[in-house]
Amino acid sequence: MDQPLTENARILKVQLSILVCLQEQDGKINYQRKQIKSLKEKIEAEDEKLWEQREALDGRKRELEQLKKERHGVELSFKEKQALIQKLGGQLFEVKTNAAYNTLSSEINQHKQENSLLEERALEMMMAEDDLLAGIAQAEKVLAGEEQREAALKDEIQREISNWEKEIDDLQAQWKISSQEVKPVYLERYCRLRDAKGGRAVVKIENDICDGCRMAIRPQAVIELQKYRELLCCDNCARILYVE
Repeated sequence: MDQPLTENARILKVQLSILVCLQEQDGKINYQRKQIKSLKEKIEAEDEKLWEQREALDGRKRELEQLKKERHGVELSFKEKQALIQKLGGQLFEVKTNAAYNTLSSEINQHKQENSLLEERALEMMMAEDDLLAGIAQAEKVLAGEEQREAALKDEIQREISNWEKEIDDLQAQWKISSQEVKPVYLERYCRLRDAKGGRAVVKIENDICDGCRMAIRPQAVIELQKYRELLCCDNCARILYVE
């Protein structure tokens, strides 16, 4: 027949049960923090996506401005060459020989051919500008829709984050209240192990096996643990042990 636990053993058993509860609360807190982190990363991904769209749109606008500058240069060259053609045309009536007339006529024709190419080039640029303008207008429309969608998504995500943060605050308040019932030396060990062992500071023994590292526990240690004579830790992983 099992002997009843001593007063000190009952106290230690209660202390262990509180540590288990603290660990459960820490687990919930960590889970909720991960959810918040995931939600914030989702917002960052959406921001990155919009940034890329804005950059692409700005690139098109810069391309359009550059094209306008180039077309302006082409049109200026066209006007200058047109003025030159008119000037040379006036000189045709002043030449005295057929050879000079033919040379000047040839030069005028050459300038006209070049101007014809400039005119075609300017027309091509105007058509390219129209295409760019249409693309920019469509991209701006798409971007406006994406910005509206992201704003609504951010509001929804922020509400979720606020809910998670409130739950974390509640759990931390509960954790603080519960922790006040634990002896400082036990609480300090628990917190140190929790931070070092990925949140699992207290583990149970199943079939004489530590549930933290899956290593066998000394039979005598198991017996001592069942009697709650002292706080015992796994010889291998150093986690606090308990039995159900």
